[in-house]
Amino acid sequence: MIKFFNNESVDTPLIEHATMTLAARAGITVARTQIVRLVGANAIAIRRFDRERGRRIHCISAGTAIRAATAAGAAPELGYPELARILRRVGVTQDDSNRRDARELFRRMVFNILIDNTDDHEKNHALLVVSPFENGRLRLAPAYDVLPTNSGQGYQEFVCGAHGRDSTLENAMSQCEAFGLLPAEAAAEVAHVIDVVNTWKEHFAQAGVTQRDIASLAERIDSDELLGQRTGFDRARFQSPPAKRKRPSPFRRT
Repeated sequence: MIKFFNNESVDTPLIEHATMTLAARAGITVARTQIVRLVGANAIAIRRFDRERGRRIHCISAGTAIRAATAAGAAPELGYPELARILRRVGVTQDDSNRRDARELFRRMVFNILIDNTDDHEKNHALLVVSPFENGRLRLAPAYDVLPTNSGQGYQEFVCGAHGRDSTLENAMSQCEAFGLLPAEAAAEVAHVIDVVNTWKEHFAQAGVTQRDIASLAERIDSDELLGQRTGFDRARFQSPPAKRKRPSPFRRT
């Protein structure tokens, strides 16, 4: 699939390629991308992940999966935690793939927050249906459409945690158990993604993004809100497991 430059204020195809390759460095499985040089503009070629040796691989959106798993009459919670629960429950269990997919989904959420990709709606996440005529297990599809929206709006399209769609690491950490992660494990994932995102300027420049476009993106990615979260994240806060509250004995006198 090829996406062309559409008179945006920045070179969107080149920026998407740079962001996708940066995400790969953060341990995120991404669709393969390649820049196509055109006269006066760039385009981005994206290898489809729903095709293999000329055959189609059945694929569904995150929204479809979440709605199918929601009880009749209940409102679906369209967000990362609920998608992670589905992956852990009906994902591919061989070699703990479902657990790895849930952990990677956590990384994707954190990366999207920090790189200002707020266009992470339900159709921008997909699941591959493995052996649909047998067990219909689900696998997290490679990430796609990952790039800064350059909006600085402060909220995601997908729910991130207890504070809804707020674009904060605190919110991302708030329901880490939904991804099968202990707080210390989730904090380690956040710290790794932060280390990678901290190199975004150098990585984008190496990919060919102009300094003018980098300066424009920096107004959001390195804003007080996002850069402050990268520099202020304290991994040590989450090293000790929360203390379990002892249930009072029903026979104890008050």
